[in-house]
Amino acid sequence: MREVLLDERIGTFDDGDVTLFTGEEAEWREIKARLRDLVLRSQPSDVLLVYFAGHAFVPEWSAGPDAYLVTPDLDAEALRRDPDSGIRMAFLKRDVFESFAGTSFLVLDCCHAGAYAGSELRHTEAMQTYRTQVDRHSALLACPSGAAARESEEHRHGVLTHHLLRALRGEAADSEDKVSFAQMANFVAEQGIHPTPGQLVHMWGPTTVLTQPPPSRHDRKPLTAPATTGTVRPCKNPLDDLASSISQLLGRVFRSPARLAGTSPQAGYAERAETIRYALEADSVAVVQLSETGLSPVTSTARFNKDELRPLLEQGSAHASPSRSSSLGHVVSDEKGRRVLCVPLSYPDNRVVTLAVVDPALALLEMGEPLAILLQSIWNSNVLDEPLLAELQVLTALRSAFGRLPLGLYQHAFTLYRQLIGSLTMVFQPVMSLDRRPHGVAVHSYEALARRAESEVRAPLTALQMAHVWGDRFIIERDALLFERAIRSYAEADADTSWDGTKPVSINVAVRSLLSDSYIAQVRNALVDTSLDPRTVTLEISEQDAIQPGPDEVWPQEPLTYFHNRLTSLARDLEISFAVDDFGVGYSSLARMAELPLTQIKVDRAVLHHPLALKELDLVTRVAYHASDLGQAPNPRAVIVEGFDEHAPVTLADIYNLRIRYVQGFICGETPSTSLRPLGQEVRERIAALVRGEDDQRPA
Repeated sequence: MREVLLDERIGTFDDGDVTLFTGEEAEWREIKARLRDLVLRSQPSDVLLVYFAGHAFVPEWSAGPDAYLVTPDLDAEALRRDPDSGIRMAFLKRDVFESFAGTSFLVLDCCHAGAYAGSELRHTEAMQTYRTQVDRHSALLACPSGAAARESEEHRHGVLTHHLLRALRGEAADSEDKVSFAQMANFVAEQGIHPTPGQLVHMWGPTTVLTQPPPSRHDRKPLTAPATTGTVRPCKNPLDDLASSISQLLGRVFRSPARLAGTSPQAGYAERAETIRYALEADSVAVVQLSETGLSPVTSTARFNKDELRPLLEQGSAHASPSRSSSLGHVVSDEKGRRVLCVPLSYPDNRVVTLAVVDPALALLEMGEPLAILLQSIWNSNVLDEPLLAELQVLTALRSAFGRLPLGLYQHAFTLYRQLIGSLTMVFQPVMSLDRRPHGVAVHSYEALARRAESEVRAPLTALQMAHVWGDRFIIERDALLFERAIRSYAEADADTSWDGTKPVSINVAVRSLLSDSYIAQVRNALVDTSLDPRTVTLEISEQDAIQPGPDEVWPQEPLTYFHNRLTSLARDLEISFAVDDFGVGYSSLARMAELPLTQIKVDRAVLHHPLALKELDLVTRVAYHASDLGQAPNPRAVIVEGFDEHAPVTLADIYNLRIRYVQGFICGETPSTSLRPLGQEVRERIAALVRGEDDQRPA
C-alpha cells in the first residue's frame, strides 16, 4: 500500500508524508500520538489516508458495538481498567476524522471493521444531518460488525487488500486513468467478496485522486486539494460570510451587560423594541400598523418621530404588503440620508404590521434577508423572560429559512439546546386502571412528561419540537437527555413511595432515536446506573413520526419490517417494552399498530372528539385483542385513552364496555407531579360510579 502511494509513476503522496507502522513497531501509543499530531496541524486543504490490516476485537464487557484495532502491545486486560489504552474505533471517528480539518479516508481490512460505522459516538448522527468536516470523510470497511474479514493463502494477505491494490494500480481507473477513493471502493465492492465490504463515501470521495498516470509526481502539483480543483467546488452557503455578524448581533441581544443593565421589569412590546434598537445601534425603533384609515404606531422607543418619518413609513409599509412584494424586508431612504429598515411582522384583517428600524448600523443592513428573519423571530420571542429559548427560536428560524447554518452557529445552537433540555423538569402523570368497584380503581402506571417547572400544566412544545428542524443529532440528544432525567427522577420518586413494588413507567421517544445506537447505549447506561428494572420501562413511539429511511439511508427491508426487527432486537437486548403513542394523529395507521411488537396502544385525545369516536375505539380494541382472542398470545395489548377529562364526549362507561381498561388524564384528579401518589378513596369511588354509568360526566 505504501509503495503504491509513493510510486514515482502513479503515486500522489510524497516520501515524507507517509508513515508506516508495522510489526513490533506498531505500538498503539505511537500511532495515536502521530494521528493526533496530524489532526492538530491539519489545514482544510490537507488529505489524510489511514490504512490498517490486521485483527480487531470487541471486548466482552463493551456496552456497544465499538471495537479495537489489535497492535502487538495491546493488553486486553488493561482495557477493562482503561478503555483508552488502545486504538478504539470511536477514537478514530471522534478524535481523528471528526476533528481533521481537511479531507480524510479510512481503509480497515480486519474483522469487526463494520463496527466503525456504528461505534459508540455521541454525535455520530451528525454525519447524516450536518457537519461540514465529517462530510469530507469516507471509509472502506472489509466486513460488517461482528463478521470476519477474508484472507487468502494465495495472496498472503487480506482479500480486500488484494483487490484494493489492483484498483490503485489502474484496474479501477477512469477515462483519464485516474483512481479516486470512490472508484477504488466501488471496484473492491464489485469483486464478489463475502461478506460484502461496507462503504461510507461522502462528497469528496469521488473527486480525490489517489493514483494517476505519468508524468511522475515531481512534474505535477502535489495532492493538496480534491481533483479538478478550481473548476468544481461545493456551493457556498449564503450565511457563511455573515456568521460573525450574526454572532455579534445575537450577543448584543442576549448577552450584552450594557443592554441587560438597562432593562425594566416590564417585558412588553416597548422593551422588545428597545432591545432591537440597542442591538442594531439604531436611532429609534417602532412597530407601526398600516390600514385603510392610515398609519398608527403600536409601540416605539424614545426619539421616534412619527410625523417626521411618516412618508418613509408609509412607503415601507406599503411595500411590505404581500400583494406588492415577496421580500422579507425593505430599506427605505430619502434625500436627507435617513434610512428605515421595514420588516413585516403580520397581516391581520387586511392590515400590515411592520417593524421599523430607523438609521441602523450600515454594516448590519448589508446582511439583507437574514437580518429580516432575525428581527422577525426576535420580535416574536420572549427575549427577556426566556432568553435561552428565545435565542434558539431565532437560530431555528434561520435554519428553517436557509437549510443549514455555518458550523460555529450550528455548534452554538446545539450547546444551547442541550442546556434548554437539561433545564426541564420531569413530572409523572398516572395512568388509571378502570373498574366498576372502587377497590379495583388504582394507578396502573405513570408517563414521564417534560415541563419547564412542576407547576406548569402545558408541555414545552416549542422546545421539544424545534429539534425536528435541526435533524437527527438534536432529536437523539433531546430524547437521550430526557430519558436519563426521567429514569433518575422516577427511581428517586419510586424510592419514596409506600406501596410494594415499582409501577411501570413510560417515556416518549422518536423513531429516529430508536434507530440510533448512541441513544440505545445511553438508555442502557441510565438503567444500569439507577438499578431500575428495565421490565418496568416502556418507550412510547410517537405516531407523529414517519417510519422511513433518512435522506442518505437505504434500508434492506420494507420500512415497517425493518423497524419491527429493530424493536424486536431492542426488546430482547434491553428487556424493555414499546408502545405506540398519539394513535389517531400524524402517521398513525392500523398497519403500524398491528405489525409492530407493541405491549400497549395509547389513543390520542383527539379521537374522543371525532364523530365516530366509539367505532374508532372499537376498531383499536379489536386489533389490540386480536392475537389473544385467537389464542396466539396470553394477554391482549393494553389500550390506554389519553387526555380523558370531564369535557370528553365519550363516557367512561362507553370506554369500559369496549374492553378498554386504562385512561390517562385529569379525570383521575391528580395533576402530573415529581412525586408518585396513590388515588384517594373519594376519587376511586367517583371513577367507579362513572364506569358503572351512574354519573354521566359529559357536559350538557
